[in-house]
Amino acid sequence: MALGYVAVHCDTGKELHVFDRIMDIRKVREANIVMGLYDIMCKLETDSTQELENMVMKIRKIPHVQTTMTLLVI
Repeated sequence: MALGYVAVHCDTGKELHVFDRIMDIRKVREANIVMGLYDIMCKLETDSTQELENMVMKIRKIPHVQTTMTLLVI
């Protein structure tokens, strides 16, 4: 099992749109809109690190996502 957290920075005013798209991705266990450098924090749980990487790539392709930071739990 692979567990990771992804911090997402979005275009201003598009946080809710990006949040809704993230919640549509399978295996996103939790997501919250937050204040600070990043706009959304996501918790991902997958069967492998490769699958987790694929999920992060899906998040990065969502329109209005500027940057992400991924933290893998060891």
